[in-house]
Amino acid sequence: MNWKLSVRGLSWGGSRLLAGVAVCALLTGIGPLSGWSAEQLVVYSGRGEKFTKPVVKAFSAATGVEVQTLVSNAGQLLARIQVEGARTPADVFMSNYAGTLDRARRLGLLQPYASPMLKHIPERYVGPQRTWFGASARARAIVYNTDIFSKPPVRSMLELAEPRWRGKLGITVSTNGSFVGGLATMIGQHGEKRVRAFLEGIKANAGDNVFPKHTPIVSAVARGEIALGLVNHYYYYRAIAKNGRAPLGIIFPDQDGAGAPTTISGLAILKHAKHLDAARKFVDFVLSPRGQRLFAEVNYEIPVSRDVKAHRLLPPRDSIRLAPVGQGLKVESIDLAIELIRTVGMQ
Repeated sequence: MNWKLSVRGLSWGGSRLLAGVAVCALLTGIGPLSGWSAEQLVVYSGRGEKFTKPVVKAFSAATGVEVQTLVSNAGQLLARIQVEGARTPADVFMSNYAGTLDRARRLGLLQPYASPMLKHIPERYVGPQRTWFGASARARAIVYNTDIFSKPPVRSMLELAEPRWRGKLGITVSTNGSFVGGLATMIGQHGEKRVRAFLEGIKANAGDNVFPKHTPIVSAVARGEIALGLVNHYYYYRAIAKNGRAPLGIIFPDQDGAGAPTTISGLAILKHAKHLDAARKFVDFVLSPRGQRLFAEVNYEIPVSRDVKAHRLLPPRDSIRLAPVGQGLKVESIDLAIELIRTVGMQ
């Protein structure tokens, strides 16, 4: 049995998190997931099912552990975990953005685990006191239509705010975790003033071209409906893997030498995990070479393990300049990113 609930809504701190708590207070009326045994595992996943399912399926096949998942918005799942407290059936919390995991850590909702797989993982991808673990890295990138441009039209993310892109740019809704995480990184790179100007610029340039997810942005660029779009890098590679003749190009923005804003997905064991052995096995599997290859092969993400190469379609790691992931995890940068989004009135 795989129990799944998808919920859309607000996902970030302050009043948005409180809104999520209110929503999840209602959700708990559905009742806890039931029917668990020592051989089962409950995962609350803030990653889409298409990302979660291959890992869960491979883990179950390798270990015999039955996994049941609750798939929803990561911020709402965090709020639900808070509301459920010690009653939560969840053992593992997965998120598309490690900033959400670190917020859970600061709320005292996680427990540490010294996984033997950590010897393969750089420290920058591991949370304080080993409370959460990066699963994959994702660069914020720019896709463009190669029928419109014979060469990359920009080098820096900041150029997307220039008036010449009015009506030609596509972006996601501002509650998207990668949008917020990338913005937090940019604050570390460029400071509040320049990032606010950036937000004002891309809001004006995107206009109505604000999409709920990244995939429709890539599709709109390929059709020539918009000239370029701001996405996570792997959406481009997924598109060209399906259609190698699509008129698409990708830019890993150098950011004036500071590197492309980079976020990481990850997972953590919850403080009140009922199936602790299974939860630890799941973390070990995700961080193992086999688990890491799944992220690389299935979704073109960049493995966090030193021992696993990125997908062959991606440029070599040393040819891509990535910003330090820690910049996008600083609580002050995350909160400031959220505040700037509100200030400029983005969707």
